[in-house]
Amino acid sequence: MEYIKSLAGHALSLRLAVLVAATVTSLILQNVVQVVLNGFYARSGYPVPYYVGQTSFSADKLEGWYETMDAAGTLGVYWQTQFVDFGFVAATALLHFFALVLVARLLPEGRWRRLGLALVVVGLSAPAFDALENLMSFIALANPSEVSPVVAVVYSTFAVLKFAGFFAVYLWVPVGLIAAAVLKFGARQQVAIA
Repeated sequence: MEYIKSLAGHALSLRLAVLVAATVTSLILQNVVQVVLNGFYARSGYPVPYYVGQTSFSADKLEGWYETMDAAGTLGVYWQTQFVDFGFVAATALLHFFALVLVARLLPEGRWRRLGLALVVVGLSAPAFDALENLMSFIALANPSEVSPVVAVVYSTFAVLKFAGFFAVYLWVPVGLIAAAVLKFGARQQVAIA
């Protein structure tokens, strides 16, 4: 955690244009990887939306979905999908890092900027939980006809934590940008009055 804070602190010293460019580039990369990942999910024939499957907390349901893909001959594609998802994890980590550092940079120094930097750690938890979820998926897929209920619960727990991290980032970025604009406007008004 301290390493991430230190890295984010160093990234704050980048020129604003560099942070904006890195954020936009990361967003494009994440969207490209998302398109590829969605194609793999579609070809795998996963019978429910991925977020439904990931948050089922049910070994029986996972076994049924794996059985459906196995019968269709696409379970191997689903295995490949898990590997492709690591590309999405990496792209998301970059996007979250640069977007959150950019927001922190735009906030005034002091407690607001410290809050922004603390949220970089939260933002990187989402891809970390996504990676852990993928690892649990490999454990479940090792014996797709007999998924351990414990594995199913841990797998879904990581997925829920991942989605919570995504929600936090995608809520904070616009709120943080608005807060930065309001605080900057307020500071200018105080200078104009003085």
